Amino acid sequence: MYLGSSDISNVSTRVPAIQPFVAITGEDGSDHAPEFAEAAASPRAREELVAAAQAVACTAADVLLSGELREEAWARHRAA
Repeated sequence: MYLGSSDISNVSTRVPAIQPFVAITGEDGSDHAPEFAEAAASPRAREELVAAAQAVACTAADVLLSGELREEAWARHRAA
């Protein structure tokens, strides 16, 4: 289970949104520890974040280029 705080819930009440999680530490890692700061500056973090950014960019391109997909996202958002 992932716990934390984010403003994405505020945003998602108005527009369709996602909250991606990117793993840069092991399963038992905490983002409130000095080890997380070290991990954030690591080559693994760079690789994971680049991959995540590419996935988000591809998703955005799909939504922007497909009116059908965009309408489906809005329909699901309105129904939630």
